[in-house]
Amino acid sequence: MTTMVESPDTTTDTGANPRAAKRAMVASMAWDLGPAVAAYYGARALGFGEYVSLLAGTVASGLRVVWVGVRNRRLDPFATVLLVLFGVGFALTFLTGDARLMLAKDAATSMLAGLLFLGSCAIRRPLTYYAARRVAGPAGQDKVRARFADPATRGVFYLGSLVWGGGLTADAVARIAVIYLLPPDIAVGASSALMVAAYTVLIGWTIRFMKREAN
Repeated sequence: MTTMVESPDTTTDTGANPRAAKRAMVASMAWDLGPAVAAYYGARALGFGEYVSLLAGTVASGLRVVWVGVRNRRLDPFATVLLVLFGVGFALTFLTGDARLMLAKDAATSMLAGLLFLGSCAIRRPLTYYAARRVAGPAGQDKVRARFADPATRGVFYLGSLVWGGGLTADAVARIAVIYLLPPDIAVGASSALMVAAYTVLIGWTIRFMKREAN
């Protein structure tokens, strides 16, 4: 229904303020997850079946991604990855009418996101570098570029990509297990809860890591 991979889409310079960055990340997570879950359960409350309700959640998730891209008036590599992930997930939506497979494709796209984070390290363009540029905003662009250009601090971006890649992959595996062990109506909430838990851990690690690097 939703693959929440997006870094906070704030335009303020939060890079030097971990508390502000935490608020931005939490707000982004709520906006990424909330509309999709609300659309699903809203459709179910109106009497629609699981498949149509999941489709409504997928559309709500996609509109969020498109809106962020239109608002920022640009597609950096990080935003492009988000749109590709949504496009793949949306296309897979029409390949089956099975509710479990439809839920599983969201976990699969989350796994793909994790693999992209890991793969970006192999091609020496860690996705966390582009995420950091988005978080830093126009005022912090030069600082982020300078950190990536410096061999002494470049490893920070690689470590971040490895942690997020591993975390998203583990989250996807756990969600797939839940999807096939629980009834669909319960699995939607449980899968979302696992996603929130995974992102809470990843964001918490990121904030602590930012604080340590800022000192």
